[in-house]
Amino acid sequence: MNKFKFQKVKSSDQMELCHAIRKKVFCEEQKISEDIEFDNLDDICEHFLVFNDQIAIATARVRKKQDCVYKIERVAVLILYRKLKVGTLLIKQIIDQYQKVDKKNSIILHSQISVENFYKSLKFISYGKEFTEDGILHIAMKH
Repeated sequence: MNKFKFQKVKSSDQMELCHAIRKKVFCEEQKISEDIEFDNLDDICEHFLVFNDQIAIATARVRKKQDCVYKIERVAVLILYRKLKVGTLLIKQIIDQYQKVDKKNSIILHSQISVENFYKSLKFISYGKEFTEDGILHIAMKH
């Protein structure tokens, strides 16, 4: 059985691992341009990784939008690990991180329509109308 480990990014080496995962998932697989993916907001976000032993297999970042509102962004899981609950671990741990600090904190995200049900399974609720980001349909969601 895999032993997945969640952790907050604390070094530039770990940040490079985040970028490598995002480049593979978003730029190579989904054909999102690097200019859009690497939007110069990384410096104002907190980043997280999931490891399988020493191998980084998933990442996400969280950006503070306003007091008590945090947006999960750039959620990426390497293809070999997508059916192994790695994304579930990543999102649950992020929610725990922010709601431990303050129960009033709310978590939002923009989900690709193709994974909307994944977020619904984690108690996110869709709101608003579908919209397109870089040619991919999305929906706003809140936890």
